Amino acid sequence: MGIVRRLACPRCAGPGDLSGPPVVCDRCGCVMEIEMDLGHVASGLAEEIRRRPRGLWRWREFLPVESPAAVLTLGEGDTPLVRSGRLSRQVGIERLYVKNDTVLPTGSLKDRSVTVAVSRAREVKADTVAVSSTGNHAASVAAYAAAAGLGCVVMVPAATSPSKIVQARIHGATVIAVEAAFDATAALFREALRRFGWYSCLSSNPWRNEGKKSYAFEIWEQLEGEVPDWMIHPIAGGLGVSACWKGWRELRELGWTARIPRMAAAQSAAAAPIVSAWEKGQREVEPVEVGETIAESIAAGAPALGWRCLSAIAETGGAAASATDEEILAARSLLARTTGVFCEPSAAASLAVAMTLRARGIIKPTDLVVCVATGHGLKQPEAPMAQAGPLHTVAPTLTAVDNALTRS
Repeated sequence: MGIVRRLACPRCAGPGDLSGPPVVCDRCGCVMEIEMDLGHVASGLAEEIRRRPRGLWRWREFLPVESPAAVLTLGEGDTPLVRSGRLSRQVGIERLYVKNDTVLPTGSLKDRSVTVAVSRAREVKADTVAVSSTGNHAASVAAYAAAAGLGCVVMVPAATSPSKIVQARIHGATVIAVEAAFDATAALFREALRRFGWYSCLSSNPWRNEGKKSYAFEIWEQLEGEVPDWMIHPIAGGLGVSACWKGWRELRELGWTARIPRMAAAQSAAAAPIVSAWEKGQREVEPVEVGETIAESIAAGAPALGWRCLSAIAETGGAAASATDEEILAARSLLARTTGVFCEPSAAASLAVAMTLRARGIIKPTDLVVCVATGHGLKQPEAPMAQAGPLHTVAPTLTAVDNALTRS
């Protein structure tokens, strides 16, 4: 299993308490980071990992859970890396891949983080796990808590897609729908967390955050050691970019790769504080008021890891860009019709931004680009209805079928 070297603030380097509950740095308010001890990793580990059963936990030396008995897995990880010539030609990027996280156990990328968070909760003997969420995180925490036999409380904005809320409910979680936007819901949740003492699965939990490093490990293996020129991730709080960057840095530390991809953050134009800070040349993120957007999973105005995401972008020579709802829905439709990957609108932001960066000449046509598709389309089934092909309801005759085909 993984060996943790230390817990520290990435900004001020102040030490954290490995034995205490997940808390932010009391000096500068930043989310703590775990530093793994990779000094014990044997030279033949990469080959050994390839021979292990598939799944995220075959990379266990990189993950901060020391007790094998605590690990709780639903079979997450090793999602397909999809390449489509049709998509590449339409976008103008010759080597364009889609990391298809829509097929994870609960249908979204959150499973990568939650498997580690709940495993850690079991390791420290927590009895109730909890999270505030725009929906996907709530569904994931509820599923893993159910499998672990733990209590679970989730808070979501009342306007969250019913398909996401029902996932959490069916797993037996206590679901509290708050009549407010996500940022206000999250603030209320933090108050409740202090009062009731639940085990937090928020992005302020550094154990939970380590799970998304697995993107780097899997893509490195799937590309047979070749490093992408670009990795583009839909972003709300900033973790997808910063955690993936951390994973690539660990691979470089071991000498398994010589370089790191240029990291890019994709946001909705209605909730783009990281993009705004990047365009202004700032290294800090100013909160914004979230507008209406179809991309509900990334509709956060105050990203907890915004500054860390900006650091990842700056240090890799990356970029940040936003997309309108129209651009996101167009990308979602293009992805579905050329690759067979049906994702929720937020998940298509990565492809929409790839198209924008290509149009601006930032991404070259010969670059190797990986876009992460973060959640399944059935998470938000009402969103694509207007773009779906026509439904032909006919009488039970061959003539009626022929007429329908002609109309189509």
